[in-house]
Amino acid sequence: MQHHLASSKRVGLQPADWQLLKAGDYSAFNLKEQAALKFAEKLTRESRNINDADIAALRAHFTEEQIVDLDMLVGLVNLTNRLTDPLGADLEFPEEKIPT
Repeated sequence: MQHHLASSKRVGLQPADWQLLKAGDYSAFNLKEQAALKFAEKLTRESRNINDADIAALRAHFTEEQIVDLDMLVGLVNLTNRLTDPLGADLEFPEEKIPT
């Protein structure tokens, strides 16, 4: 998670954005970003339930190649988290918390 927070800062997200994301509120993002975030959330939490409607929602904003890239990126991030989190991998920078 810490690497994702650090990366998000580099593209301009702020702690207030993290709070919205944590709450599942994507209203601060444009429609294309919202589609990607909704897909990423569902792929992360209930991947077996991805259906044609989920892919159709992406097609309104992304090409087929971009959809595959998004799917692979979300899958890679999930894999990374599932490998490093249980092992308690050391961070190379101070831990940051999402404000509540």
